[in-house]
Amino acid sequence: MKTKAIRSLRLANELAASGHRILKVEPSRESPDYQVFIFEDTPALQEVLTRARRR
Repeated sequence: MKTKAIRSLRLANELAASGHRILKVEPSRESPDYQVFIFEDTPALQEVLTRARRR
């Protein structure tokens, strides 16, 4: 299963609200003081991410 790491809490909340399940939360490799939210990378998830980038 491919996964997608999301650093933005706002975007992670939007994905969760649209029915995507957070698989796990782990420390960011780039900034250990921050958390990243891991989602399954699906076409539906990519669609939500594309719409979010357009805003």
